[in-house]
Amino acid sequence: MSLRKALQSNDFLVTAEINPPKGIDASAAIENVRKIKDLVAAVNITDNSAAAMKMASLPLSYLIQRETGVEAIWQITCRDRNRLALQSDLLGGAALGLSNLLVLKGDPPQEPVKEEKCFDLGTEDLLAIIAGLKEGKDHEGKELKQGAPDFCIAAAAHPGLPDLKAQRETMERRVGLGVEFFQTQICFEREQIDRFVESIGEELASKTILGITPLKSLKSAQFMNKNIFGVTVPEADMKVIEAAEDQAAAGLELSKKLVEHIKSSPLAGVHVMAIGQEKLLDQIITKING
Repeated sequence: MSLRKALQSNDFLVTAEINPPKGIDASAAIENVRKIKDLVAAVNITDNSAAAMKMASLPLSYLIQRETGVEAIWQITCRDRNRLALQSDLLGGAALGLSNLLVLKGDPPQEPVKEEKCFDLGTEDLLAIIAGLKEGKDHEGKELKQGAPDFCIAAAAHPGLPDLKAQRETMERRVGLGVEFFQTQICFEREQIDRFVESIGEELASKTILGITPLKSLKSAQFMNKNIFGVTVPEADMKVIEAAEDQAAAGLELSKKLVEHIKSSPLAGVHVMAIGQEKLLDQIITKING
């Protein structure tokens, strides 16, 4: 079943995130995906997340899809490419059989690069260009001459934003630009999830895959609280992890309970970001989705 068809079903979906290597050997990333082939609907391939240089997401998405048969969700960011390069990449990716996109602005560049020099387009500018490409026209309205792509497009959402009304309006606007589903920032709080779902409504929730991360230690939980905007690990969870003899196992159990709560909501599924634990993705997904 294609990801697009899976999104239209009533199945609870699991997607997972893969970070490209800082080098040319993609074998570990491919093997990590091969192990979860029967556990996920698709895998995201990040595009220089945190503005840190790694292998490009486009070729790795192609290699993973070709070698494993798992559909890739190719992350493409506005950062570091002008509109000409972005359109060329989009046509090239489509020619390689990549049909799923997560369109992002991209994390701001690290110093000393000036942010204004890294962005030609914003997220919604790029979404509008992709909508045009799907209709067979480039950003200047000129006809494509050798076929048009048919991307299944995703955008990001954030359950932890202070203004959830504005978040809903952004999501609705992006659906109007052709977005078919959303993947969210990490969330650990049931109450935050419930507020988010109530705010965006069931229709948008049914198009939304919620981001989760199994905490492997108290240190990682503290890092999330301190450094990730809008992400909070509940104090009760922190105490559970701190008291556990095996903190990683305790983190997995907390994620399992969170997934059970998400399954009782209208949300479409979960997106597993196993930060620093990609070799264990098969074990993690089996545990939390069992």
